Amino acid sequence: MTDTTMNISGMSAGDKKETIHMKAPGTGLVDTWKAMGPGIAAAMTGIGASHIMHAPTAGARFGYDLLWVILAAYIIKYCAFEFAHRYTMVKGETIINAYHRNGNWPLWFMIFQGFANTVGIAGRALGCAAMLWAAFPFMALETWAVVILLGTVAILWAGSYKAVEGICKLLILIFAGSCFIAFALQAPPPMEYLSRLAPTLPPIAAMMLFGAMFGYFPTTLEVAPMQSNWAVDKKAGMVKINELRAQGHKVEMDKDYMKNSLILFKRDMNISYIVSMLSGMIFLIVGAAILNPLGLVPKGSEMGATIARIYTDTFGPWIFPVIIAGGVAALFSTVFTYFDGQARITEECAARLFKKLDTPTARKLVYRGMQIIWIIAGIAIIYGLPEPIFVTQLASVMALVFSPVLYWLTVKALKDNFKTDFERELLPSKLMFAWAWFGVIALVGITGWVLYTQFMM
Repeated sequence: MTDTTMNISGMSAGDKKETIHMKAPGTGLVDTWKAMGPGIAAAMTGIGASHIMHAPTAGARFGYDLLWVILAAYIIKYCAFEFAHRYTMVKGETIINAYHRNGNWPLWFMIFQGFANTVGIAGRALGCAAMLWAAFPFMALETWAVVILLGTVAILWAGSYKAVEGICKLLILIFAGSCFIAFALQAPPPMEYLSRLAPTLPPIAAMMLFGAMFGYFPTTLEVAPMQSNWAVDKKAGMVKINELRAQGHKVEMDKDYMKNSLILFKRDMNISYIVSMLSGMIFLIVGAAILNPLGLVPKGSEMGATIARIYTDTFGPWIFPVIIAGGVAALFSTVFTYFDGQARITEECAARLFKKLDTPTARKLVYRGMQIIWIIAGIAIIYGLPEPIFVTQLASVMALVFSPVLYWLTVKALKDNFKTDFERELLPSKLMFAWAWFGVIALVGITGWVLYTQFMM
């Protein structure tokens, strides 16, 4: 909430404490645009490996058979992201606080998950490198991937990502727009793919990709606490109120302050979520319509060139640099987001587990130290297994394995921590809680099935 929403009364030159009245935010189009942020950030982590790598691969290999998986994944995981964001809006703190109230094990779990995510970061870097290699093959795929890892950390440490963030967002919009246009020009009759939205058993050969899609669509579930952290940075809802009260001010809220704040949060969440879902489905449909008949499947260093065929066959060779630039921007923004968001989670968990690390200097060392570990381990993976699609699928299945625990912790955070009358009024409905528990159970079942088919059959 910006200072323009506050009325300050009862002030005098010598007062250290002030009475601050928080106006209800507006809910018009301009207000909605200004409030958007955490939802878009979460969507940007998804419009990367899942959309650019998994969806076209699924379409190229299996036609429309796995289209229903994207819709199902978005439905199953919705409450995890909604609840994490809602928690911060209402409690005014990161949801990691709630995780920690279950003991230290959730913090260790997230730290371990952060180390395991090295595979995912390496896979995304390889995917981004494959797009670059398609346009600039003067350097090896592995070298491009290392440049991406080092460049990401250099930008983060220099604090200059804002300078390239706008360009990345613009390129992603162009890329997504090209995908929608390609869909409009190349899409088959609607009944050919709409009939595949009903769940069906996937072929055994598709089980690795099936698990990978549930792991990475709409994005991995560790993004839920990341989204909570981004909402804290946005100072949304009660975050700003708690900050002012901690400074000793008396804060009075307009009666519609939280109501309107929640309206804006839901719009941020839902608009970003729906656009991300539709674009993911379209990536698969276009891949099935164009790549499947040609027998082309994205793989190896040729991944970027193969995916670009979707667009060059539709628009002509001139679109190639546009698609490569958009794909690089989308995958790079995902690498960057994870390098920042996952390192923040590790920093927060470490500071809670070891009080001596809870200082600005120590936190910075943990944050940067985690990123250095990812670079070293990521380079080992990049040179040891330079297969972007396979590495990313492996990372996606690992993300699926972690997801039920993170989902359960998120649902439990709301049930256990909304205790006052004010907080209970802002709980999700009973229907949403039932939906959330269904999501947890569904992910447990899907994870078990994927692991059984991959390792037991």
